[in-house]
Amino acid sequence: MRNLLLIITVTLLVLTGCGRKEPPQPVMSDAMPTLTQVNHVVSGNVVNIEVEISGGSHGIGFQIDRAEIDPYCNCPGFWRRYQEQTPRAENFGKPLSQVINLKDPNKEFAFRVRAIDALGRFSDWSKIIRVRVDAELFQ
Repeated sequence: MRNLLLIITVTLLVLTGCGRKEPPQPVMSDAMPTLTQVNHVVSGNVVNIEVEISGGSHGIGFQIDRAEIDPYCNCPGFWRRYQEQTPRAENFGKPLSQVINLKDPNKEFAFRVRAIDALGRFSDWSKIIRVRVDAELFQ
C-alpha cells in the first residue's frame, strides 16, 4: 500500500512537471516599429530631432540616448537615456520631435534614437547624430 501511494505521488509529480512554464505569448501580427526618417537641425545651442515612425501596434513613441564624445578617441562614451516619449495612439502618421537645449560649449555630444510601440517592441537604433555647440553663443 505504501509503495502504491509512493508510485502515484511520483507519477503525479512527473506529469504535472511537463509542459511550458510561462504565460501565453500574444500573437504579433502587426509590423515591428521602424524609424523611416530621422532629421536633426542645430540652431544656436538648440538641437531639434524630428522622427518619423512606421509600423508598431496600439501606439508608438521613441527613446533618445545621449553620450559625450571622448576627445581622446573621438568616439561616444557611455550611453545614457536622455528622453523617452511613451507610446501613444495619437502619434501614428505624424512626425514626432524633441527639442534639446545644449548647455556646455566645450563638449561634443552624440545622440541616437529608436522607436517603441505599446507592446514594448523596439526598432533598431538610428545612425549616431553628433552635435557641438558653437562657443561664441555663450560669451
